[in-house]
Formats: sequence, structure tokens, C-alpha cells
Amino acid sequence: MSMKPSSVFRPGLLSLLIGAVLAVGGLIIFEDTRGEALSPAAEREQRSVRLSPESGAITGTIGYTGTVTGTHLVWAGAFTSTQGGPPVYATVRDGPGPYTLAGIGEGIYYIMAGMDADDSGGPPDPAIDPLGVYAHNPVTVTGGVVITAVDVLLLDPTPPPTETGSIAGLTSYVGGITTTHNVIVVAGRVEDPGPPQYWTVIFGTGPYTITNMADGTYNVAAFMDLDGDMGPPQPDEPFGWYDPAGDGSPDPVLVSEGNAVTGIDISLHDPSRYLYLPLVLRASGR
Repeated sequence: MSMKPSSVFRPGLLSLLIGAVLAVGGLIIFEDTRGEALSPAAEREQRSVRLSPESGAITGTIGYTGTVTGTHLVWAGAFTSTQGGPPVYATVRDGPGPYTLAGIGEGIYYIMAGMDADDSGGPPDPAIDPLGVYAHNPVTVTGGVVITAVDVLLLDPTPPPTETGSIAGLTSYVGGITTTHNVIVVAGRVEDPGPPQYWTVIFGTGPYTITNMADGTYNVAAFMDLDGDMGPPQPDEPFGWYDPAGDGSPDPVLVSEGNAVTGIDISLHDPSRYLYLPLVLRASGR
């Protein structure tokens, strides 16, 4: 999935957060609209094997259909929410093939995978790197069980159509930070998995505009880039959704017929009040 900057922005900024963020109940990440569905026979093969009571595992195969040639690192990650954030468990391998996420505690997980097609070693670049999600997310691990046949098909990014729509508004900040930093505003399609498709960067809070947007329904968020790395939001960085109702969940914004949508104001708050975006955050550890 390609991402269109409205201003200068480092490629690969927004990753799984694989995922890593805008929605089921407000975030766009792991709802599968591209994953390959398992056949009834394959679903019957998804079985459990007992490990120790303390930990379980998730295994499967990462496949790829696309135009990337050569051998590149492939990763798989387990996330605890469609709200994104870093994977709780992750593994890497050389090229598509079988994978295992071992030592997993009991819980519900969303599985996603990707290929480092440009060999950057950094966060996934949705404009270049093939990505995929497990077609039957979420996966429930209980009592040292191994969940098998959690297969993920990686697909090449599909560039969104170029349109003339836009979203504009005002960002503000309520919190304890007194210095000025870049503010990154992102918009992601509600119905699409993966990182947000559009963004812009402004210096300090104030007016913003995201331009050249295709028609669609978007969740819009903003965060303050305290460390100046132009990367995904970190745990200490103020964050906020477009949330006029003030209930903590993003309200979708409709762009239609190339229209300019205005008044999409976002208030940033200190970390105790925000959720992560749907991005893969630094799965590489960088």
C-alpha cells in the first residue's frame, strides 16, 4: 500500500506500526481485506499441540505473490490489539517459508507479516514492502498450546488512486511540554489494513492540510515528534485522534468527490491519554 506525503517525510516512517493504527472500534490495522482465506480442509488442519502450561506458540507459513525478486528478510509479528504498537512477539527469516513465534503467553493476538524488499533494515515501508495479515485474525493462545497453520500471504503494495480531496484542521496541545516540536498528522482508510496512506508534517501545533487524497473514509490522528526521528509515535509522545465526541475513539472523516474537508481539529494529550496508531513500530528493534 503506498503512502503519499503532503510534505517532506522520510520513507518508511509509518510502519505495523505493522499494523502497527487506525480501525476496529476506531483503528485500521489488522482487519483482513487482502489475506488469503483458508480452505475448509486447511482450517481443519489448524490444530493444537500441548507445550508447557507457561507458554505457547504460533506457527505457519509466510507466502508471497508479487514482483519482488531475490531473497529478502521476512518477518512475522504477534500484536495484542488492532490498535497497533510494537509486536509482542516477532521473528525473522530469509525469504518466505515456515515461521514460529515461540514462548507466547496466554492471550489474543493479531498476526501480520512483511518483507524487507528494499533491504533497509528499518521499519516497513508500505510503499515498497509487501505486507500481509492472517485471514482469520485474531488467534487465541491458551495454556501452552501451539496454534498451527497460521498462514500469511504477502502482497505487493497497491497504490491508491490520485485524487484532489483534502482534509484540513487545527492541531492543539494540552499537556506539560513547553518546547516546540514537529507534529505529524496521519490519515488512514477505515476499511484498509496497514499503516495510514496519507500524512503531513507541521512545525508545532496549528493549522494543517493533507492534500491529494483519494475518496474514502478515514481516521485522522496526530502526534508530537519529541525525539525528532520522524518515526512512528513513541510511548512518551503526545497523541490525539479526531474525536469531537471526546469519547476516546476516533470519528471517521468522509472524503468524497474530491472535496476539501475542513474543521478536522485534533487535540494532542500527554501519553496517559492516547492509544497507539495502527503501525508496525520498529519491529527491527531500531
